[in-house]
Amino acid sequence: MGEYAWYPGRELTEHSNVARFCRAHGLDGYRELQRRSVTDPEWYWTHAVEDIGIVWHEPPLCARDARAGIAATRWFPGGRTNLVDSCLERQVRRGRGDAPALVWEREDGTRGRLGYREAARLSARVAGGLRGLGVGEGDRVAGYLPPGPEAFALLFACARIGAVFVPMFSGFGAEALAVRLADAGARVLVTAAQTSRRGKGYDMLAVARAAAEKASEVAQLVVVDDESAEPDPVARPGRSSWRALAGAPPADTVPLPANAPFLLLYTSGTTGRPKGAVHTHGGFPAQVGSEVRYNLDVRPEDVAFWVTDPGWIMFALVVIGCTLAGAGVLAYEGAVDHPDTDRLWRLLDEHRVTVFGSSPSLARALMTTTPPPGAGAGLRILGSTGEPWTEDAWRWYFGEAGGGRCPVINISGGTEVGGSLLASAPTLPQSPGAFAGPCLGIDAAIEDADGVEVAEGEMGELVVRQSWPGMTRGLWRSPERFAHTYFGRRPGRWSHGDLASRTGGEWFVHGRLDDVMKVAGKRLGPAEVEDAALADPAVAEAAAVGVPHPVKGEALWCFVVPARGPLAPADAERVRARVADALGPAFRPSRVLALPELPRTRTGKVMRRLIRDCVTGDPPGDLSALANPDCLEALRTAVRRTGGG
Repeated sequence: MGEYAWYPGRELTEHSNVARFCRAHGLDGYRELQRRSVTDPEWYWTHAVEDIGIVWHEPPLCARDARAGIAATRWFPGGRTNLVDSCLERQVRRGRGDAPALVWEREDGTRGRLGYREAARLSARVAGGLRGLGVGEGDRVAGYLPPGPEAFALLFACARIGAVFVPMFSGFGAEALAVRLADAGARVLVTAAQTSRRGKGYDMLAVARAAAEKASEVAQLVVVDDESAEPDPVARPGRSSWRALAGAPPADTVPLPANAPFLLLYTSGTTGRPKGAVHTHGGFPAQVGSEVRYNLDVRPEDVAFWVTDPGWIMFALVVIGCTLAGAGVLAYEGAVDHPDTDRLWRLLDEHRVTVFGSSPSLARALMTTTPPPGAGAGLRILGSTGEPWTEDAWRWYFGEAGGGRCPVINISGGTEVGGSLLASAPTLPQSPGAFAGPCLGIDAAIEDADGVEVAEGEMGELVVRQSWPGMTRGLWRSPERFAHTYFGRRPGRWSHGDLASRTGGEWFVHGRLDDVMKVAGKRLGPAEVEDAALADPAVAEAAAVGVPHPVKGEALWCFVVPARGPLAPADAERVRARVADALGPAFRPSRVLALPELPRTRTGKVMRRLIRDCVTGDPPGDLSALANPDCLEALRTAVRRTGGG
């Protein structure tokens, strides 16, 4: 990596959103804007929110009040706003009421469309229905829904009346759902009756009912697409239908303080209960509006599609960022490679998608296929997030999905970040897997364990030295946990937990700090090992973990998914040799074990922590984000056959 594979053309360098913003403020391109946004964040965020289109019912006194330090910075103090006004109603006032806000498709081929005017009206009626169920400002409303119009409308309905939306991953089981409902204190749970993935139905209503019965504060269960879900005054919780909710008299949009919460989004911890990140009406739209407008370059004529779930941060980021831009969003319920891999390309072409985002994992899964001739011809921007790229996967995504003409806008952040800390830029050349650097307004650095900024080419931890608008306002009901998790190790710094480096002006992420191995006294990121293993034709996917060793400190184990057929002993030995040749003899893997698939979250991240726990015999912790639980038995069997670590 490190050699430019793409250079921006004149259309982006002159007509992109960020190029126009730089010209308007007399700045010489993205790099100068990046520097100014960090040295003078008051200037940047004041002008950015105006350009993004944030509507203020009362203007803020300033962009930020940082007197209390990074953990307690107040954003847009004194301002009153409501993201519904900025995202939906502003577009109607601009004459874009008939433009698509949302288009959707389900795995069975069912399709639909919401224009901005219709989306605003639907969210107002659903908000009125929530009012009728007793929901008021600050009350939590959970959504256990697949991607589609209900999740889209419910997000804006909650925001309209000042309720807090609590989206749940549509693949959760009853226990995982109940834990989050109880922690949030949700009053209402909105669920689909069922969903379908790879042609198999999933009874969401049964899961939701079981979870709601365990979470005592859930007073109402609202069911989508279930004719039998009529009001039931005897049931606990009470039960009603989405039809009734969406048929209520509309509710008005309530002006709210900029720091009023609108989103409570859970992220799994390795142990203990999940963490609930809190995002606000002022900070979150400013952050994601900046990223979507200036990094992903989304414009009103675009249709954006990100392969995600309403329970993950990317759904809210894309929905709010794109509607702020006046663009359309495509939501797809189901697997994009079912019934065949051409399904994805048909989605992109038939819905005229211009901005497409996914994870590196999806690219790796599709690398053995070839898109149909002309597929994705309308794309102009590719996005990616979730985990580090391997170079071959990046080049396939760039060359096959984007036809070699689209920049790959790589973003990296997380649920608690409320967006991204690092991002690519559409006006700068790119090398595979790289970032242009910190996002606009993000004062990031790479430091060693002693808090000293590392030299170019060295790896360290990604930290942030000043607050940013999207930073979670805390962890729900856990102020001590918030302080300890993000500021305990480095007072005055946000410790993000990513291992990163920078070379030649570009930044690279090498994985989570928790995944870093220390073999023979030297630190090693899993991506380096996995890249070397993937260079072998027998390997389709790879995950490297460190296992306790009495002499080395940690031994290196490599788990691979064979490219074809079983992994022969000679193949495993060749992979070991490839890694040793690439990284040095000290890093020759102790074991190379074959698996039918790697454990992943629904967003495609490899759960290396879970692999390591299976090897060491440690309790696996929170498994609620695991998308393929059937892989665990194969993983344990492979470990047992080796005789353990």
